[in-house]
Amino acid sequence: METTFKTLIRVLLPTLTVALAAAACTKDLSHSGLDPESPAASEAPIEFAVGGGTKGQAPITSLAALAEQDFSVSAWYSPQGETFDVPGGTAVKYITNHRFGYVTSDLAGETTFPNPWQGVAPHASAGMVNPNPVYWPLDGTLTFFSYAPYRADAALETLPVPDTRDIVLEPAVTDAGIISRLPGYLIGSPLLRVTPAASVADQVDFLCAPPALDRTSAGGSLPLDFSRHRMTQVEFWFAYKGPLQSDPSQTQTFEQARVSSIEIQNVVGSKYMYFTETTPYLTGNTWSDTVSPADPANSTAELPKTTYLLKSTEGGELKTGLDASLEDIENGGAYRFINDTPAGHLYLLPQTLPAGARLVINYTILNLYAGTRVSEVVTWNLDAGTVTAWPEGKVVRYLITLDLPARGSVGVKTLVIPWEDSGNVHNEQELLY
Repeated sequence: METTFKTLIRVLLPTLTVALAAAACTKDLSHSGLDPESPAASEAPIEFAVGGGTKGQAPITSLAALAEQDFSVSAWYSPQGETFDVPGGTAVKYITNHRFGYVTSDLAGETTFPNPWQGVAPHASAGMVNPNPVYWPLDGTLTFFSYAPYRADAALETLPVPDTRDIVLEPAVTDAGIISRLPGYLIGSPLLRVTPAASVADQVDFLCAPPALDRTSAGGSLPLDFSRHRMTQVEFWFAYKGPLQSDPSQTQTFEQARVSSIEIQNVVGSKYMYFTETTPYLTGNTWSDTVSPADPANSTAELPKTTYLLKSTEGGELKTGLDASLEDIENGGAYRFINDTPAGHLYLLPQTLPAGARLVINYTILNLYAGTRVSEVVTWNLDAGTVTAWPEGKVVRYLITLDLPARGSVGVKTLVIPWEDSGNVHNEQELLY
């Protein structure tokens, strides 16, 4: 009865068509992409159709950005008449962490992306992208799990030491104790361990699509929805109050205030995202706050903590140029976005800020003519502010006022705003497949 009910729901759900070539013979199992124990494959390549017409919320869902970075697809095979999520079922791995993208002779020249997307070989950010397709099985169904951007090392059999990977595809959970701490967990689905890179310049806007259950080569498919940000973007905007000597005619008194470094201490640095099914075919993704990557089996293990440092690679001020110097907020000045630099955008894990999370700011009062510098350090407890959690898919913007006369004092206002309103440029096409 449950299988019949699920089949009915699948037929009634809105779907997008998976583009396929006609198949009449069996594909050699040795072709690239299939796991060794996968069932016989057809000649029909798995290809995703891409629609457009609405704005995506995430920068990576512009088609050009996605085609440059690619996305990962893993799939499990269920025999004819079975569904993926039956406990003790016979679903087996079909493909693991296969790279999907856009086949083209000139990636930089693509603007409309009219063709289906399929498995691709590794490629540069411009030039030719060659196909590396995977194929539908002759029978049964496939269940798909996807994330972006693609990571070639996400599913290694031999783990690196130390393991510094930012996105890791881990096996399905079988421990009943761990499963009990993952509400709504889709039995048999993999976990994604996400650890933002220690180097801020290497952090990414991680995206994860809800799973697509029990698809066939002849049926429709829900889009793999990459429209939601899964991380929190953290911004630091600065101004100052108090007197600075700023008379250009008096070279010995021409002072400016600039930020030298920003350090975020003792925040959560690694978490699991897992796939859910709360009712038949109502799927999603959620972060776990109760299963620690440091020790998943230990229900009392804390989530790993880390520290992120933003500073100039050349030394000196974090940001240079005309907008590097701070403005006087008490005399008509405005806050300036200081970590809006190639080495400064922060994509961090959504979290309740732990006790001991701190912000350490190093700033400088300098005289451009006299060549003098006075450095100051300000420390502020992040969990003491009005915003004590970083929500998923939002921008947390800290408006920081440096009190120059008091030196060690700082005033902080915190805003939580929609990510799509935070200055990102969106492509008018949204990724649907």
